[in-house]
Amino acid sequence: MVTARISLLAASATVLATVSAQGPPAADLSSGCTSKSFTIPSWLINGVKATSNDVFFQIANRATNYTAELACKLGNSTWSDCSTKSEAGLKASVQVTGSKLQVLVNQTWTCDDRATPLTFTAVGNNSRALNSTSSLLVKGSLLAPVAITPSYLDGPTGHDSPGCTAISEKPSWILSNILFTDQTGDGKTSQPFQMFNLLLTNPANGYQASCMPGTSYEYSNDLSTLVCAGNEFQATNVGQFPISTTAWFDVKTKTFTVRQTWFCDDTDPGRPLNITATGSAVIPFECSTDAVPDSPDDTKTTCQTKDNTDVTVHGRLGPVVTLQPFVIEDPVPSRDGCTLTSMFHPAWAFSSFSVTTANATGGLPELFFNLILATDSRGFQFPIPIYQGDKVAGQEGWYKCVVGTDGENAAPLWPYECSFKYVAERKELTLKADWACQEFDPDHPILFSGVTTTTVNTPLVCENFMGETQCTAEDGAYTWTAPISNKRV
Repeated sequence: MVTARISLLAASATVLATVSAQGPPAADLSSGCTSKSFTIPSWLINGVKATSNDVFFQIANRATNYTAELACKLGNSTWSDCSTKSEAGLKASVQVTGSKLQVLVNQTWTCDDRATPLTFTAVGNNSRALNSTSSLLVKGSLLAPVAITPSYLDGPTGHDSPGCTAISEKPSWILSNILFTDQTGDGKTSQPFQMFNLLLTNPANGYQASCMPGTSYEYSNDLSTLVCAGNEFQATNVGQFPISTTAWFDVKTKTFTVRQTWFCDDTDPGRPLNITATGSAVIPFECSTDAVPDSPDDTKTTCQTKDNTDVTVHGRLGPVVTLQPFVIEDPVPSRDGCTLTSMFHPAWAFSSFSVTTANATGGLPELFFNLILATDSRGFQFPIPIYQGDKVAGQEGWYKCVVGTDGENAAPLWPYECSFKYVAERKELTLKADWACQEFDPDHPILFSGVTTTTVNTPLVCENFMGETQCTAEDGAYTWTAPISNKRV
């Protein structure tokens, strides 16, 4: 595993060493230059024109929206440099081999949408047919301020499946495992109950959704509106364009209606399509009615298709919208996570603080607290317990951290190694920590180091029992944040 280290302890004048004194950003900067430079450092190539001696094209930086016209004089060498009049920080080269065009890009740019500007350098290459009229996406790897290759998402199910666009021109759905039950009840000694469920498959992309009555996570006896859900409820790599399905079932006419929005870019990733269609079908049920055990006045009617055969719903094509080029697999814009928090406004959030003094420890305090990086975007991450470990050799009053179990549910937002010192007289806690951020590139985590000195600024309530004194925060839910400094204590 390759790592990039950034130390907040370094006494340099770079942004990486001086940002710790800044507060959290007031605005949502998830779609700004800095955030996009970390998530999608890349370029769009359009308008390619070629002669026997020259190649011309337009280039657009997706992070900065910078555009330029490039001219490349083909020579005898393998790669031919391109020239542009507008940007000294942009370098590009092309290679033409038969009918294939390969483009190499290297660019340096500065984002000033944060309190402190940050300079990026990225490099990338890609190829396409020389006479293609489609856009070419050149994904970049960052060389500075850190060396990472941001990961992209898989996108919605089947968006690039061969035939997705063509099949969508005549939309349809396959209904399988269809079941409808209707049980009577007097509302007093027994309750009436209806259930309808099926599995819906879109042949254009292979997407499957299970449909049943309900609202949110609760069952509903109203079958007129169904909840349909597929893998988007559990998948983390779908992105900002999940497939959405709404369905209805009319009990009287046995009519099933579906409205679905899905995505296709199999013919041209530079022109992803947002497709919506609606369809209805009367389900040819065969039903049987039986008495309900232990409730002789009630009956239960069960309906299925003959031999449990599938039903095809033919649809009507609705709105078809062309999205921005290549956005299907782009990461979802989000507020500052681990990396950007650590760079621009690093701080720890402390909670559940307690200190125990016992005869067994010779009167020395033993600490416990919960800790998490104070990011704007935590997802389902929760603070992790920090226990007091062994003494740090040669450092009076310092103890190693014992980091609790994290459940391995996501990239961690806490130290992989730390130590701390607590001065009880001043209720002063100092924490030295090393942590890693890997949300942009899991294979190349960015390593950070920093120091935090904070006062436990909440009243402590102490109890004595059998020679042990335990002091805990008066408010067990109290949480406070403290900035991560760039100076060793």
